[in-house]
Amino acid sequence: MKTKLFIACVLLSSTVNAQISGNQVMGKEGYNSYNKNSSSPKNSISINDNHLVVNVKILLNNKADSFTIMLGTNEEAETVATCNTNINKRINGFTNDLNSLKIKKENIYIDFISQMKIYDYSLENNKAEQFQKGFEIKKNIIITSNNINDIEKIISHASKYEIYDIIKVDYANDDILKIRSDLFTEALAIAELKKETYTKAFRKRIIGTPNATENFGIYFPKTQYKKYQAYENSEIETLYRNQNQNFIKKLARKNTTYYYEGQDTSDFDKVINAAKSEIGIQYELSITITYKIDTSL
Repeated sequence: MKTKLFIACVLLSSTVNAQISGNQVMGKEGYNSYNKNSSSPKNSISINDNHLVVNVKILLNNKADSFTIMLGTNEEAETVATCNTNINKRINGFTNDLNSLKIKKENIYIDFISQMKIYDYSLENNKAEQFQKGFEIKKNIIITSNNINDIEKIISHASKYEIYDIIKVDYANDDILKIRSDLFTEALAIAELKKETYTKAFRKRIIGTPNATENFGIYFPKTQYKKYQAYENSEIETLYRNQNQNFIKKLARKNTTYYYEGQDTSDFDKVINAAKSEIGIQYELSITITYKIDTSL
């Protein structure tokens, strides 16, 4: 006897919504949940007889100036000398190929990771005995480029030399101090506008000099990815043959991947480069300014 169980957890109306907003809304994590990376104060304003407190938050989506990719490789051989010769031959061939991408030798660094003995077992008369088989050497290749399009080309060149392990890709900007200074200037202008609006609306007058605190955060792409599993119906068949033979067969699987999701922008006064599609580095600056109010009025 054969029975089928069809798992379908979404109504037609939900399916239509998913086509508009993306399958992400069906994930386990709430779509509108606030990104926990941000530690800055909320965007708010408070005023009383003594003080006016203004919070300003700005977010910048900035293109990286350079990219550093780290590739890992290893080699096994019976002797250390053979092992080292073989791995260096592959690495040298790969790095020489990078000349076609105009990547300079000074932008390539070979990091020696480890040299270890490797073991195997010999089986004789139902007895397994361990013996030293040879050696393994591991090295990482660190490459810096100013062109994001070079990353895929580097990976393609590496595969020709059996270098497949992409450990990480780091993003960097050259002048973070200038970025921070520009955001601070922008935040002060917004704070001034808020101050003028509230003092005029509530007929208050500012006296003395204000006090202020600032927070500055940098968020790199490697911390901004979330897991995504395609939402699909699965079909499971339960097959019965006799008392001794029955099993469950799964007919479909769900694809799992990752996607980039930066800081939630709903709480910011201003987002610079909000519609920028290229993934880069996010900079967040928040400032809290406390103004003294003239209580004699």
